[in-house]
This record gives sequence, C-alpha cells and structure tokens, in this order.
Amino acid sequence: MAQSVRMEREREWKRRHTRIGYALLGVVILAFALMFFGRATWITVPLGLVGVALLVSDVAKYRMRRSFLFESAAQKMLRWQLGYDIVNTSVLIIMVGGLLIFSQDNIYWAFAVVIWGIIAEVVSRRLNRALQARDPILRALELEEAR
Repeated sequence: MAQSVRMEREREWKRRHTRIGYALLGVVILAFALMFFGRATWITVPLGLVGVALLVSDVAKYRMRRSFLFESAAQKMLRWQLGYDIVNTSVLIIMVGGLLIFSQDNIYWAFAVVIWGIIAEVVSRRLNRALQARDPILRALELEEAR
C-alpha cells in the first residue's frame, strides 16, 4: 500500500516539476528574445516567481522522499540532492536575472547560463543514479518511464 502511494506521489511531483520547468524555459527564452529589443527588466519578476516555485517543488520532493526513506545513507543522499537543487536553481535564476538587469547583450553571460545548465544536468543525473542505487522505487519509476 505504501509503495503505491509513494509511486503516485512521485509521479505527481514529476508532472508538477516538469510543468514548472517548461514555464522556466519559456520565461528564459522570452527573456533572451526581449533582450535584443530593449530593456527587459520587467521579466525578472516572472523569472523570480518561477524560481521560487522550483525551490518550493524541490523542498516538497525532499520532504516526500524523506518520509519514505529510513536508511541513513539514503537520507544523506537526499540532503545532498536538496542542497544541490537549491544551489543550482538559485545560481541559474541569479545568472539569468543578472543578464536581464544589466541588459548589455553580453554573450558571455548567455554562454555561462548554457554551460551552467549542462554541468547542472550532468551532476543531477549522477546524484539521481546514486539515489536510485539505494531506492528500488525510484529505480522502478525510471524503468517505467523508459518504456
């Protein structure tokens, strides 16, 4: 019973997080497009709101998984993953916000955002693999998603 409840919560979190991620992508693409036509500092407000929504979603994921995982090593991995998620989201929002506020069409900021995104994805996948090694439910969800 607990496994089916957890799997449903994981699926629900994944859907919500994906929607927030697409909203962030839309805001970032809109911000880059508007940067070339003038000052786009007003878009930092929706960017900040989406960033806060991502942070809230990450904390909700941590709390949900912590309530189901009792092994100390798995809880330690969860804390590392939460810390990483908070730092990653914060840095990404700050970088894009800085790009918008300074609005100097600086290509180096854009490259920094892309490079940070690539590095963040690699680290995130490694942390997820390490957590999946300790949690069979996450492994089962990953296999189900791959089908």
